[in-house]
Amino acid sequence: MTFTLKLIFFTLALLGGLLPLAAQEIDPTWIEAEATITETHKSIGRRGRTNAFADVTFTTKKEEAIQTRVEILAIPIYGAVKSTGDIIMIYYDPETPQVARSKNISFFNTYGMYILIALGIILSTARILKMRKKSISA
Repeated sequence: MTFTLKLIFFTLALLGGLLPLAAQEIDPTWIEAEATITETHKSIGRRGRTNAFADVTFTTKKEEAIQTRVEILAIPIYGAVKSTGDIIMIYYDPETPQVARSKNISFFNTYGMYILIALGIILSTARILKMRKKSISA
């Protein structure tokens, strides 16, 4: 195995060990429910981070109809992956059902950009080391 591959595997293992596996910890007392998206919103922050939000309606276990807003998975520049009318799974606080979180926020949505940057650095470093080795041996 070449030095480059060893460097890549080592860095990915290090990143995997340092980052938590769950992007969002849900309180175990919260209740899972199906919600219907009524409208989606996209916002792009100053640093280019794309956030997508959905206005959703769902019914609680007490048969109350609730409307709230949750964050959903977004692709940079493109926006929300889900659209109006889609059904998503959410978690809500049984005491205040207006406070809800989407199940669709993933590890990649939270840490994806950092992983891509690290991968770019690793591949660039490997390329530079390879070019340097060629110039020394020539």
